[in-house]
Amino acid sequence: MRQVVAVTGVVLLSVQMLAQQPAARITRIEFAPARVDEGGGVFISLVGTGRCSYTLDYGDGTSDKRTAELPDRVQHVFAGDGEYVLVATPEAPCEGVARAKLDVRAINRGVWGLSAEPGPDGPNAGMVITVNGRGECVVTVDFGDGTVAKVTGVLPQTRNHRYERMGIYDLTATAEPPCRGEAGLRLEIKK
Repeated sequence: MRQVVAVTGVVLLSVQMLAQQPAARITRIEFAPARVDEGGGVFISLVGTGRCSYTLDYGDGTSDKRTAELPDRVQHVFAGDGEYVLVATPEAPCEGVARAKLDVRAINRGVWGLSAEPGPDGPNAGMVITVNGRGECVVTVDFGDGTVAKVTGVLPQTRNHRYERMGIYDLTATAEPPCRGEAGLRLEIKK
């Protein structure tokens, strides 16, 4: 036997949509050497989104517990040369775990950075590119526009380069053995 139920009246359903914030998440770890005048060691950037509490294990027996808006950057000096596995472990509700291996070796001869600034005004005005580093080295510089040059001498070395067109260029500088290191820089040229 079937039961029949009669429903009378009207029910109004109100749904309120709340804007959902993206989850805070750690995505990766990036490294950059710190210059001596900056205190030496390594700058470690924890990349991601949102505000996270996390523990950063440096892989050398030390760790830091931090709470920060991502990306977050810290500086750490490692006691000696070697390979270190860094691990960033978040606390809930932050998500993601990042791991990265860092090979720390003192750069007595090599490249550790690139910088660029507009050159002096004139008919052949261009960019002044500086290859930062230490020691006497041969460095291959790719200006990102099809031009590649060898720079030889005691670092830092400076070169002028003129870009013929507006655009975004990825520069790289790579040391040749026995020197070490490489650096990259993204440049936007506007005329």
